[in-house]
Amino acid sequence: MKLSLKVRERRRVENDARAARIMTAAARVFARRGVETATMEMIAHEANVAVGTIYLHFASRDEVYLNLCADRGTQLGAGYREVITRGLKPLDEIRALAQVYIEYLHQSADPILISEPTPYYEIRKRLRRSSEIRAFDRGARIRGEVFRLFEGSVKHAFDSGLIADSMGATGVTVAIWSILNGAFMVTRDREYLVHGIGFEPEGFVAKALDSYLRGCSAAAQVGVRQPKPAHRNHRVLGMTKKGTSL
Repeated sequence: MKLSLKVRERRRVENDARAARIMTAAARVFARRGVETATMEMIAHEANVAVGTIYLHFASRDEVYLNLCADRGTQLGAGYREVITRGLKPLDEIRALAQVYIEYLHQSADPILISEPTPYYEIRKRLRRSSEIRAFDRGARIRGEVFRLFEGSVKHAFDSGLIADSMGATGVTVAIWSILNGAFMVTRDREYLVHGIGFEPEGFVAKALDSYLRGCSAAAQVGVRQPKPAHRNHRVLGMTKKGTSL
């Protein structure tokens, strides 16, 4: 007998909820053990399900991780898009996007930043299953889209004459990504900063970005020759080639 539409929908919802619970558990395992040393057995234990249950949803640990990255990237992109719809001034928009990214780092740093000794694009070399490759491709697409969202805001500031840098909008976007990631990682060791060198890290990530933007603004005022802009659709949704999205 065919299952009713209502029963099929209920099972789909249950399956989606179980898959989400597995990824949440996997994020905790990745944070503690790292992606490369985590196992499906560890994830199953953390999620309080049988190992076989995980294989109903994911073919491998890598597939779990790639889907986790893609889902987090999708959430980041949604946050960026919400900021862009506000119609903020260009530099205020960049700062607001950076704040969304900092919040993303607070949520994702352990399972994604710290536990990723193998760069994202290197993972592709070991994938064999079609479901793994689909998850990788989905994540790579989202990374690119999210990066271009941030890059679009930077380009808007360039086009408005508010910032200038010989690297151009793409280079400045990568620089901002580097500043945010680096400053965030440094401030995680708060005890050392406060007691070891006497530095108060509160607000440092935003301050580091603001210092860089002031330098770009000063360059715009004195007139820095800009490279010819690349022709691309910059207001789309993603991440940089190596690991973390912007």
